[in-house]
Amino acid sequence: MGMIDGLSQLIFNVYEAFTVAFFVKDQDRLNCLSSATFAKSFDKGRSIPIEGTLPGWVLKHASPLIIPNFDRDEEALGYYRASEGIKSFMGYPIEGIGVVVVDSKKKYVFTDKEKKILSSFASMIHEELEREKKSQDREETIEALYAEKHILGLFSELNQSQVCVQDVLQEILHLSGGDFCFIGMEKRGKLVVQDVAGPGDYQEIKKECRAGESIASMVMESGRELLLPHNSGYLRERPLFFPGEPLKARQFFGFPLVTNDIPFGVMGFVALYESHLRETSIAALRGLSSLLSLYYTSLWMKEHVERLKDFDPVTGALQFSTFLALTEKMVKKQDSFSLISVKLLHVPTYNRKMGVAATNDLLQKVFQVMKYCAGGKSFIARKNGGHFYIALKGSEVFETRNMMKLLNHAISKSLSDERTAESGGAIEFGMASFPEDARDLWDLFAKPEEKRLKKNID
Repeated sequence: MGMIDGLSQLIFNVYEAFTVAFFVKDQDRLNCLSSATFAKSFDKGRSIPIEGTLPGWVLKHASPLIIPNFDRDEEALGYYRASEGIKSFMGYPIEGIGVVVVDSKKKYVFTDKEKKILSSFASMIHEELEREKKSQDREETIEALYAEKHILGLFSELNQSQVCVQDVLQEILHLSGGDFCFIGMEKRGKLVVQDVAGPGDYQEIKKECRAGESIASMVMESGRELLLPHNSGYLRERPLFFPGEPLKARQFFGFPLVTNDIPFGVMGFVALYESHLRETSIAALRGLSSLLSLYYTSLWMKEHVERLKDFDPVTGALQFSTFLALTEKMVKKQDSFSLISVKLLHVPTYNRKMGVAATNDLLQKVFQVMKYCAGGKSFIARKNGGHFYIALKGSEVFETRNMMKLLNHAISKSLSDERTAESGGAIEFGMASFPEDARDLWDLFAKPEEKRLKKNID
């Protein structure tokens, strides 16, 4: 601000003024950018209202003002804490962004000649402010580029699990200039705030946002970014997350997280106070939201693949190794259960007559039948070929036998297709109960072979 301070001192000397000050607009108030004064009661850090003050009038009407014989209450000036005996006042607008004011303890010192000279100074101030703004924008752009490069490096570390999502969000938050940022994810049709980053504790917003009621959820539901300016009326009318939320958002940038054109979440940035989110960072934030979309999609795929390892790709039944782990856990906990063996005896014949694809469809259908008959208290695994195991919680023999009769009937019906009729649709059942028949897991798996029940179950 060296050049600006030099101009205020120059104007101060030219007019032999008592006070010279440059004010810039910030919402509905004026903040002092530079000053030169003899007044002890002048407070450079004081923010003055536009409404009800003479500097505010000059800015509001975009018109110079001269009061050669100032006889008003000095509170109309707004920038003094006490009376200073001001006798003359002159103000000149700085092209919509601020105002320059000059006052004196002498009467009739400001005329149209002085106003014309002040207009030249106002133009110089405007040009210098614009130059400094461009310089600041360049510096911010360079800073943003370095920040983006650093964040891109963090994404590499994130994929290698060397840093967490919150570490990345902290850096992105710094780039945005906001007070906090968050990641929200779709769960059962609603937005749930999952991760939050910022200097404060914003854990209270980690909750469900009702669809259609919050600004954050609108970003996800529409799949389009939402950029609300500082003190947006929209932010005053609708909650950012939920009614009665503890935070009052002043500005909001929201970017959807999208995969295959389907929005599944939102990355949001919030300003809570007078400081603004950086509009120059919007393009970078948009790009980073795309990278986060790819990261979360990749993370979901990894988790999905891990889950798929537990299931048989042909039928959707549990892998036998996973089934063993579950039954072993039940044995350790001494939970009673029945172990049922179901064998389709002619799967090789089905393969020859129907083809592998059709046989796989048949096995999948048989699994669905078993799943329906056994109910939610069961685990079902396919060991190999047409051999399935069912672990049924509880060991009531009568109930288990009834369920096996139901299975026999339902599976036989599934195998009644004319292509399998020649093989007789043979099914073999066996059962054992824990702990009645065996207390060792491997002994238990041997029992169904000893207690086999052929096609017709008594």
